[in-house]
Amino acid sequence: MAPSDAAALDAWHAARARVVGASEVAALFGVSPHTSHWSLWQIKAGRVAAPDISGDNRVRWGLRLENVIADAVAEERGWTLLPGGHRTSSRIEGWGCTLDREIGDRGGGVLEIKTVDWLVRKRDWGEEPPPHILLQLQAQLGVTGREWGAVAALVGGNELRIWEYQARPRIIAEIAKRVRAFWKSIRENRPPPVDGSPSTADTLAALYPNAARPMLDLRADTLAPEACAGYLRAREAEAAARREKAHYEAILREKAGDAEAVMVNGFTVRLPAIAAIPDRVAEPGETIKGRAGYRRLSVSTRETVQ
Repeated sequence: MAPSDAAALDAWHAARARVVGASEVAALFGVSPHTSHWSLWQIKAGRVAAPDISGDNRVRWGLRLENVIADAVAEERGWTLLPGGHRTSSRIEGWGCTLDREIGDRGGGVLEIKTVDWLVRKRDWGEEPPPHILLQLQAQLGVTGREWGAVAALVGGNELRIWEYQARPRIIAEIAKRVRAFWKSIRENRPPPVDGSPSTADTLAALYPNAARPMLDLRADTLAPEACAGYLRAREAEAAARREKAHYEAILREKAGDAEAVMVNGFTVRLPAIAAIPDRVAEPGETIKGRAGYRRLSVSTRETVQ
């Protein structure tokens, strides 16, 4: 995790700019929930600044709780935990990681510490950490040469989960291969294709915030017509999907009537009443508009009743 001291944070950012960090490796596999491959390329090529996440509440509380979680892990497992910090690979140029802690037992390991709210745990983690976290740990093992590591997560503020993993040579070799290819693509100025992720959209907005040219001629470009046609098809499909959704919602609302919940074979339909919020005066002459009450529709699957 990033340091909290301002000077140390600047040095950390400078070091990260020159390497693909363990937490960034997932972008090279297309499984990062935060950064697309294309966005990472633009950042490392120096074309756009990395997003500033220092004000994110999850990041801030993760920093605050890191020592607490580390102490709990040491107590529960009996491990000797050593300070982490930034590391770079001695084998692969441009590959690095920032360790939360090193483990001074069983020949030495690494510890990755996470804070996870309950909803994220339920949605993304399942019975073990999601792929981007597992790749992060394997990348740390690849950089450091350690044979094993652990992920410790404080879930919902009151549940400590710890998973141990051995180094996986084939996965580490694939990470190293992709890191090499990534830096080669930057040297050759070959960015990967864009995708439709929020990360790519944010990076495009940062790269091109203004319309600086009145017209660009792309009539010789072979991909642009396909993109235009695809955009129009997707727009129409999106509109059709909205109409179809509204139709089915109307059917369910009519059948539910004034019921708050409805049991359907294989499904549960809920229509709770959401209270109105009245207008309120923020200060003299300024009124914050409220909203009317409504009934929110949700549909979930369940086992079919025979």
